[in-house]
Amino acid sequence: MKNLILVGVVLVAAEASAQRLTILPFTGPASNASRNQLVTAICDTADCVPASKVSAGNKPDWKKVKKEAVAVLVQGTITKKGKAMTLSLGVLEGPGAPKAAKKLPLQADGTLSARNLSAAIEVVRSVAGTGKKAEPEPAPQPEPKKTEPAPEKKKEPAPEPKREPAPEARRETREEPRPEPAPAPRAKHKAPFIVIEVGADLTHRAFDYVNPVTPNLRRYELPFIAVPELKAEFYPLALVDNSSLLAGLGVEGGVGLAPWLKSKRPNTNDSFPTSLLRIDGGIRWTIAPLRGPVSFSFTPAVGIRAHSFTVGAAADGTRLEGLPNLSYVGLRAGLGLELGLLDGLLAIFGRFSVIPIFSSGEIISNAFFLKGSNFGIEANAGVGISPVPFLQFRASFELTRYALTFQSTTTDTYQAQGATDLYVGATVAARLIF
Repeated sequence: MKNLILVGVVLVAAEASAQRLTILPFTGPASNASRNQLVTAICDTADCVPASKVSAGNKPDWKKVKKEAVAVLVQGTITKKGKAMTLSLGVLEGPGAPKAAKKLPLQADGTLSARNLSAAIEVVRSVAGTGKKAEPEPAPQPEPKKTEPAPEKKKEPAPEPKREPAPEARRETREEPRPEPAPAPRAKHKAPFIVIEVGADLTHRAFDYVNPVTPNLRRYELPFIAVPELKAEFYPLALVDNSSLLAGLGVEGGVGLAPWLKSKRPNTNDSFPTSLLRIDGGIRWTIAPLRGPVSFSFTPAVGIRAHSFTVGAAADGTRLEGLPNLSYVGLRAGLGLELGLLDGLLAIFGRFSVIPIFSSGEIISNAFFLKGSNFGIEANAGVGISPVPFLQFRASFELTRYALTFQSTTTDTYQAQGATDLYVGATVAARLIF
């Protein structure tokens, strides 16, 4: 097959050497790959004129074509249907319909197979070998007189004078650069099947009562909490077909734990062991209507939230009176948004969730308030940077707020209208995406 291509190249060079030709830029997806093949196969031996000298906006400028004495123009259009790509090749000698045309299938990477490259060369040769000459034909040699003694010379046509290309043409031929392969894209945009995130939540916690009536209620504030976090997402359908809409349907889970905290009474050295635990789990569906250098996705999600903050007894068995241990369990439903820029290098993301609480622990019980309700909201927003496609570093602002309301009577030990439990801070994390 390589010998067949070599013969085609030699034929084109032999018949097109007396003419000047230009291979115009191809249009359509992956257009550089097949054009580069033709330029390499033809222009190394033929008198090729750079496309910039005879075109305007990828279209022939016939005034420039005439000025540059170009006899043949080669143009190509690539169309894509599904995963199949087709090259429509046309060879022009002037305005109007192509002198010769042919449709050739392309390979997955946009290049012509050896057989189809040979066919493309043959289409060019069919016109380059029969088209109009770039310069007028030289005057025919006068026939020798019959009295000449060598009759065999009468049968031999006079040799055509050798025409040297103009100096400008020689320079232009040298100026045609050897095509270089198009740079590979940064990454193939596809739905991941697993995401693992490791990070730390640096937060401030403040618990306070709304319109407290009895003085035995204790507010609580912890200015700085470092909570290590581990999160994971799994999309099983992406293993089957990561280009389908259902590829973004999966499950998520996360845990944040800080068991080493300490609480103290003001102006004392009493120390009370304190711990924070937050567990999330649920279903999420990432829908990406736009993928590529600029991408956009939105993710509805629903699941369960368990969030506790407990202050235990000191070494002597005493507790912080008036401060209940909180243990929230509820539904967590929300929507996430993400905008990808610079071919995935930069991401801007955010999420908002509502958290109806079913159980609040000790605060709504016989120990403190017999009746009450609790409703939470959560929001975050941040940016991510991906130095490589499978790794992203994130920084975000985080806010979680629980609003409690109580129904108390004048005979209750603890009386207040409600309470707020607020967590505000920032999160830094690294995500591995596969």
